[in-house]
Amino acid sequence: MNLALIDWVIVALYIAVILAIGVWSLRRIQDAGGFLLGNRKLGTGMMIASTFAGGINANHPVSVAANTFKHGLSGMWLSLAYILATPVFWMWPPVVRRLRIVTMVDFFRMRYGRLMEWFNLIKVTVVAPFSFGVGIKAAAILVVAVGGRDAAGAPLIGTHTAIAMIVIPTLIYTLMGGVVAAYAVDMFQSLLIVVLSFLLLPFLVWKAGGMVEVDRQVSAALPLGWDLLGGAQGVPGIWLFWFTVSLVFSAPIVYGGGSGAARTEMAARWAIIGNLGKRFCTLGWGLTGLFAIALFGASSVSSVRAEDVFARACVESLPAGLRGVMVAAMLAAVMSSIAGMMLQFGGNMVNNLYKDYLVRNASPAHYLVMARVFTGASVFLGWIVAASDLGLVHNVVIVEQVSGVLGVTVLAAIVWRRATAAGAVVATAAMAPLFYWGNRAASKWPEWYRWTVDRVLDGYAAVGIDPHVTSATLATLGPEELVQVTTPIFLSVGTVLLVVVSLCTRQHHEHSVAEFYARLETPLGDEQRLRDAGFQADTLEDLDRAQIDADAKDRDVSRRLLLPDLLTWPWLLLTGRARLSDYRVDLFGVAGSILFILLFLKSVGWLVDWIRP
Repeated sequence: MNLALIDWVIVALYIAVILAIGVWSLRRIQDAGGFLLGNRKLGTGMMIASTFAGGINANHPVSVAANTFKHGLSGMWLSLAYILATPVFWMWPPVVRRLRIVTMVDFFRMRYGRLMEWFNLIKVTVVAPFSFGVGIKAAAILVVAVGGRDAAGAPLIGTHTAIAMIVIPTLIYTLMGGVVAAYAVDMFQSLLIVVLSFLLLPFLVWKAGGMVEVDRQVSAALPLGWDLLGGAQGVPGIWLFWFTVSLVFSAPIVYGGGSGAARTEMAARWAIIGNLGKRFCTLGWGLTGLFAIALFGASSVSSVRAEDVFARACVESLPAGLRGVMVAAMLAAVMSSIAGMMLQFGGNMVNNLYKDYLVRNASPAHYLVMARVFTGASVFLGWIVAASDLGLVHNVVIVEQVSGVLGVTVLAAIVWRRATAAGAVVATAAMAPLFYWGNRAASKWPEWYRWTVDRVLDGYAAVGIDPHVTSATLATLGPEELVQVTTPIFLSVGTVLLVVVSLCTRQHHEHSVAEFYARLETPLGDEQRLRDAGFQADTLEDLDRAQIDADAKDRDVSRRLLLPDLLTWPWLLLTGRARLSDYRVDLFGVAGSILFILLFLKSVGWLVDWIRP
């Protein structure tokens, strides 16, 4: 068996620590608002930990290592693409915090009405199991691999046993302490995730016979394997462009949902540090897959599946004791992310389904019980997905992109006040089937969709862009390799329809839309201004049956947010309705984000030059 007694002791100690944190946080939870959002009192440290540990799922190191094993360092763009959306990650969290919503479903109901609320509820119900499942599946692959095999070659730890090791402890501490437990555990798990990202590298080099041998074998298998762009053998630039565009549209859905728990807008903003930390960890995951070529050979001839590379590298290179550390670190990666997703799922169900449509005007204690029930139920849906045979990398691409279907309407709601419910509904209804067919194998496309893809290819040819795919090769590539021809279809159709229909229709409810923008224009600590204007100050008040006000000392220096004014800020400045200093926090953050992107990408080149002999 590959796991020694010391390994099991380490894993048991890790589980004991997180359960102890759950017990500690239990007494702090008195109502659903505390369970789901920590009563909006979480500080900067917890917010950073939540975006770092909670933002790293177990599928990320596994899928990135698989991609670099096949494509070289350019395979890191599967995760590294998020760095290009860093300015959005700075501007978006304070928007969520200032809206004072409980879930993103509240966002859709207030801005677009009940039909879009139901679109989002359905999306959450369908997509959440895949989000849980891909992370659980990635961690289970590692646990099964390091558990070893019997004489007949059967795994000593079965898939469902491995899944249970992940799910049960997560379920216990999350149900005990809710978001407080999840974020407190994240602070501990962040350390383990750093270990997860870099622990394998020196052992892989030693096992391969030194860095000279690693360099020789990588260069022989992938001549441009050390290149971040990768040339013809790497990830196509046009693929990266459209994948990044989809991430920008997805960002409001997948990132910053926990910002509503922050004590202040700045605490929500500084959570970006955790997101930037993930970019550094991506280097470790990418190099792990690249170095694994020296152990297992090129992906085209290796007997090791790309998705198993990370787990097999652990088995082949780590000594006893450190295997237990790696298992604990992988458990930390998946537990931190699925705990957050469980809470978001539970919040959507209790706040937007149960409270609004099934049991109205119940006590806060009753809603707390139901929040725990729905949160617990969600993870078993993920269990089903994790035990399935769905491909890991393809599922990562789906999960990362699918939120773009609704993300188009979210960004429009923030930056364009003319966007209407009718426009959002028509755009979403049109994008959903286009996204669905784009994630099916090309051989299963209907004729009309194949014709549309051919027109996209014609467009590339007309402007002289090589999409690295032709009409003849479509059937030989997986859906995750066709992003450059499928993503432009659903995003462009959705955007055009949203604009055209919105220009032809009226707002669904003038008061509700006015409240939406009034909240955006009212900094924390000024909640009474909203009440005086006839608006509700905080959506959480419906769930906890109490008036909620941010502390006056938590009021931020930023009076206006750049993202809601993105299309109008020059006009606002010219007419004197705003001053440039009103946007100073956003502007400094955007400038810093761009500088970080440039320095980080440059430093990757420096790092490669330094480690190569």
